[in-house]
Amino acid sequence: MNVIQAVQDYIMKMLSNIQGMKVLLMDSETIGIVSMVYSQSQILQKDVVLFERIDGVKSRELMAHLKAVCFLRPTPENLKRLDDELRAPKYGEYHLCK
Repeated sequence: MNVIQAVQDYIMKMLSNIQGMKVLLMDSETIGIVSMVYSQSQILQKDVVLFERIDGVKSRELMAHLKAVCFLRPTPENLKRLDDELRAPKYGEYHLCK
């Protein structure tokens, strides 16, 4: 089994299932995973217009026209950050990928 191909397929399936402009919301670990298997230009071809870290400093400017695709590890810290994000949503939709 080709692990790189499996990860590429998973990420493409995750992004292809959601239509429209998207933001890819990741943590420090998942950013590394995505960057190892895809270039930024390849991800942009799937209508991803913004890459954002859930654990980074972020503005609270409302971007309701974007759909957030959440690719996060299920750690207690990430779940808390996601809970905070969903209590004051910045994006129009949130899609959690498992």
